Amino acid sequence: MTVTAEVLAIGDELVHGGLLDTNSKRIAAELEAIGLVVRRFTVTSDDPSALREVLAEATARADVVVATGGLGPTLDDRTRDVVADLLGVEQLLHEPSWERIQQWLRQRGRPVPDSNRRQAMLPQGAVPLDNPVGTAPGFRVRIGRAHLFALPGVPREMERLLQDQVLPAVAELPELTPVAQHWLRVLGPSEAALGERIEPFMVPGRNPAVGITASGGLLTVRIVATAATRADARSFCLATAAELRPLLGEWVFAEGTTELPEAVAERFALGRKTLAFAESCTGGALAARLVDVPGVSAVFQGGVVAYSNAAKQALLGVPEALLAAHGAVSEPVAAAMAAGARERFAADVAVATTGIAGPDGGSAEKPVGTVCFGLARADATVAWTVRIPDLGRTFVRDRAVFEVWRALLREALDGRG
Repeated sequence: MTVTAEVLAIGDELVHGGLLDTNSKRIAAELEAIGLVVRRFTVTSDDPSALREVLAEATARADVVVATGGLGPTLDDRTRDVVADLLGVEQLLHEPSWERIQQWLRQRGRPVPDSNRRQAMLPQGAVPLDNPVGTAPGFRVRIGRAHLFALPGVPREMERLLQDQVLPAVAELPELTPVAQHWLRVLGPSEAALGERIEPFMVPGRNPAVGITASGGLLTVRIVATAATRADARSFCLATAAELRPLLGEWVFAEGTTELPEAVAERFALGRKTLAFAESCTGGALAARLVDVPGVSAVFQGGVVAYSNAAKQALLGVPEALLAAHGAVSEPVAAAMAAGARERFAADVAVATTGIAGPDGGSAEKPVGTVCFGLARADATVAWTVRIPDLGRTFVRDRAVFEVWRALLREALDGRG
């Protein structure tokens, strides 16, 4: 039996563009990992009539509904009110929640406004979900066919309640079909070429199901199996992965949820090699992303953001004559930046970026989106240019970052990094 779910994000700030809904993606991934099929995301305002409509529809369609937002202390936080209205019940003060809210505020030296009492008011019959990292308790209640879980909208609080309270409860649903997933992370082919290579595995109705996800230039072959037990589903996934690996060959750079920075750090650590960056157009994005990886101190020596020509000269030793002859956005300058970073940080490998992210600064010879890269190692320094489509400054910078991860991973896989 398929157990279906819907995810609902609540808040005027979401529909008016003030904030981006990041909760739904996270919730859906976790629900699908334990065997639910997520059918729909809905984002709605705090307007009571709109919220009532989407809650009524979602709880009529799905077996599980997870809603985030609308549990704050102010009058525009209306999730509790609307759920009580749907159920036709009153809201009652949950004294243990109110005590915990007061204690949480006092421990942090904050006043305890009476308005926070609203957060301890729950629809009659609802089961409170304790929130140890904030003032808003969630709650669980049955509406129609659905198990509704109402969670705070703050991502940190949502994540804690999701892990501690929602997923364990959902995993115990008797009708849940055991499911397992396995990911093969792929680097090199186009999505079309990858699809042609594994087409026989992608037929509708196959178990395990095999599909391709493209995100930020990276491809993932996703294998999802269902079975009588989680162990059997896992076994089916691994069997399909074993069939796919010979077809994919060197395209596979990692398995599981590993992202490119993590894969680069892991490969460099295995090779006992160190790494440094010299960044211009990427503005420190490479270093910032790499230091998110636990244990990266064994690999990463340091980085320089050398945006101006003067900084490139002073911090990386790029000759003024080279800048004058070729311009800052050029392969000779990128190579010199990489060589300078490698020397100054005593790294085995250094990579440099210099480019035109836009919206201004382009020319006929070097249009916006032109990015030059340099890679220096002990035996050689190489440079190359990529013309990234001019789809906005953020897009150009993000794709430049991706190009570096790809180059470093290829460097490591080839046995040089």
